[in-house]
Amino acid sequence: IGRGGSHRGKIEGRADRIVHPSNADRIVAQAAADARSDHSRQERSLTNGRSHSRTVITDADGASVLEYWLIEGAGHAWSGDHPSGSYTDARGPDGSTEMVRFFLNC
Repeated sequence: IGRGGSHRGKIEGRADRIVHPSNADRIVAQAAADARSDHSRQERSLTNGRSHSRTVITDADGASVLEYWLIEGAGHAWSGDHPSGSYTDARGPDGSTEMVRFFLNC
């Protein structure tokens, strides 16, 4: 989980056997409550044949305060990193790129 002030990002693999994806659901619910927001949108995409969803929670002014990525078939690994790294999943999407994008736009 990354935090930039009151901005948060979370990337989770649905097949994670170490940290159950329901933990991320609780984090997202708490972040929405902290932001006093019930505004969200969800987008579904494919990267290298892997389905993933991106949920964006916004504040009352429409600014993103949280992004939550749920990646189908991904386990307990960093998404999109080099395959020679430990605990990485090169199939993506590229978690590093998305986290940097999110925090630079906060």
